[in-house]
Amino acid sequence: MGGDFTVEQLQYWFPYLYKKRGLKLKDTVDTPPRVAGARVEHGIPVKDGEILKLFFESVNSDWAQGVHLEIDKSIVIKGIEYRTGIVIFSDAKHPELPVLTCRTKEGMLWVWNVWDYHTSSPDQQRRSVMSKELYCGMLVEELPNGDRYRCNEGRDDDDYDDLIFRIERTSREA
Repeated sequence: MGGDFTVEQLQYWFPYLYKKRGLKLKDTVDTPPRVAGARVEHGIPVKDGEILKLFFESVNSDWAQGVHLEIDKSIVIKGIEYRTGIVIFSDAKHPELPVLTCRTKEGMLWVWNVWDYHTSSPDQQRRSVMSKELYCGMLVEELPNGDRYRCNEGRDDDDYDDLIFRIERTSREA
C-alpha cells in the first residue's frame, strides 16, 4: 500500500492530514485524485466566531452525499456545539442549512466530501460512510464570498458531479 508521491502532491491533496502525519501519510495513500487540480481536503481560513453558510446545490448519485467539516475547537449549528467536527449529509428538502459558527484558535476550517457507500448486491448489503479514498476528490472554485466544491465519490468515473456544494462567508461574526 502507498504510492510514490512527492511531498508537494501530498501537501496539495491532503493538507490537513499532511500537517498531522507528515511523510507517514505517504505509506497510506494509494488512490489519490486523477484529475488535475483536484484535491481531497481543502482549508478555509476563518476567524474565531466567523459565521459561514453551507449550501447543497446538487447531488447526482444513488449514494447519500455529504460534507465533513473539521476545526480545532468547535462548530456551532443552531446552538449545538460540535467538538472538532461534524458530517452533514445533503437533504433535498433542506438545501440551505443554518449558519455555522466557527470556534477556532488555529484559524482553519477543513472540508472534504463523504458518501454513504453501499453495495448493490442484495446478498451483501454492506453500508459505510467513506471519504478520502478510491480516487475521490473535489474541484474547488473560488467565489467572491466563498468556495464551490464539485465532488467525485469513490466510484471510478472522475465526473466530479456526485455532489456540488458551496460554503459562503457572511458579513457577521458571533
